[in-house]
Amino acid sequence: MAVDSTLELYTTLFGWFFYNSIWDVLVATGMVFLPFLGILIDTIIRSYAGEDAEEAGNTTLRIIEVEFFIAFFVILIAAVPATPLNAVDLSFTPRAVIGTPAQPVATVANSRTTYGGGISFNGAPANVNVPVFWFAVMSFSSGFNRAVMEDVPPTLDYRGYANELRDATIKDPELRHEINDFFRDCFIEARSKYLTERPDSAAIDALLNQYGDTDTDWIGSHVFQEIAGYYDSLRSDSIREGFPWSALRDVEWDASNHPVYGKPYCNEWWPSIQQAVLNDLGDIDLQSAAAEPGWDAVQRRDVITQLALINSPPRWTTRGYDFAYGNTVDFEVGEQSGIFVAVQNATQQGLAVYGLGKASISFAAFLRVFLEAAPMIQSLVLMGLYTLLPFFILISRYKFSLLIIGALILFSVKFWTVLWFFAWWVDQNLIQAFYPDPGSVTTLFSTDLTLKRIILNFLTGGLYLILPILLSLYLGLAGIRAASQLEGATQALTRGTSAAGNVSLRKPSFRNRSTGKTKGAK
Repeated sequence: MAVDSTLELYTTLFGWFFYNSIWDVLVATGMVFLPFLGILIDTIIRSYAGEDAEEAGNTTLRIIEVEFFIAFFVILIAAVPATPLNAVDLSFTPRAVIGTPAQPVATVANSRTTYGGGISFNGAPANVNVPVFWFAVMSFSSGFNRAVMEDVPPTLDYRGYANELRDATIKDPELRHEINDFFRDCFIEARSKYLTERPDSAAIDALLNQYGDTDTDWIGSHVFQEIAGYYDSLRSDSIREGFPWSALRDVEWDASNHPVYGKPYCNEWWPSIQQAVLNDLGDIDLQSAAAEPGWDAVQRRDVITQLALINSPPRWTTRGYDFAYGNTVDFEVGEQSGIFVAVQNATQQGLAVYGLGKASISFAAFLRVFLEAAPMIQSLVLMGLYTLLPFFILISRYKFSLLIIGALILFSVKFWTVLWFFAWWVDQNLIQAFYPDPGSVTTLFSTDLTLKRIILNFLTGGLYLILPILLSLYLGLAGIRAASQLEGATQALTRGTSAAGNVSLRKPSFRNRSTGKTKGAK
């Protein structure tokens, strides 16, 4: 049986485990027989209130027979746990998403998460017994969900990709330290030289037109890599593994006594750092290539690297004589410069986007939390439904009509998965429609705080919340109507039985009266 999340593997087993425990206690204490007493008393009261005392006895007996038969049937199919549900039969298969590797199937024995595995939900039963009616409802719901979702056209997870970009950080501490060294040894000196000389050439203009006017504002600048006099003439201040000693480059060592590795030029060093950053980020580069195939590969990798550097900014590391100008590096252009101007400009920009930014970030944060928590909420709600079913069946007095309502409630909660999948699919297509240009999802959607992003989040959030509410409303009305019709059919059956009893009761009295009249005539 397929479930819809990894957590549901365990909540399903424990939910029915708790169901069995509660049902056993109800049976041991005799509480399962209370509904029969209620049926008996209610039938007697209704029969004597609506019939003559002479006819009420036979009518009551026949109604009780029907009610007891229905109650025993409900107990047999919906109360007594008789169908085995084995843990090995439960599995969760993550949905396939374009641009991401296929995820392995999760099972109770190996969920590939911190659920189970001796970490949490320990002692999960190897098998539990489930009433045949509820087992059929679960099986139908799971199969129906899978059949519907498989017909939906596949798409990329653009929002998930943007969230990964927003969270992209450099985790390797050695790599962060190496980036700090590159920032100090290469970028600071190259940037200072560029701002001092203000070179103006066709080659620089061509690179700025291709990679943007802000190319010289980050450590992977193509101007510094490809224009002579910058990274091609600056070197690392210390020996770097992975760059063998070279007699042409590492002239500070004698050829007969030199280290294994040398000090690379910055244009040799940077490609190695960038590849290490992309490797540290996992499969984000692959997701980006799938999400925006028309985007230039070099620009795509640069933007991903820049986003990671923004989340893990290089820090200044002192190097003796460099400490003197550690606080005087200025990236501003013009007469005004210094830290005060930078703070002033940042404050103005922050205030300009504060209104929209606050609304966008708060709603986006809520939406992201909801999307992460939704499968867990569903799993816990299902566990609660399974656990409390004995009380539902008991309080319903074993009425078959109320089983229809219970089945629809269970089906609707299971169907939330499909509704959320529909909302997710619409969200990805709306992102494509709102950000159609190559690179716009990476460069704009992940950092966009404008009204367009607010509208997109509002529409998506509305779908995730409104669709389950509409389904619950539709199925609730349908369930109440079906239960009412079924209850009416049951009452008609009991009325028919009552009428048959009345006829059989009156026939003897008719014969007696006829016999009496005949004797009187004689």
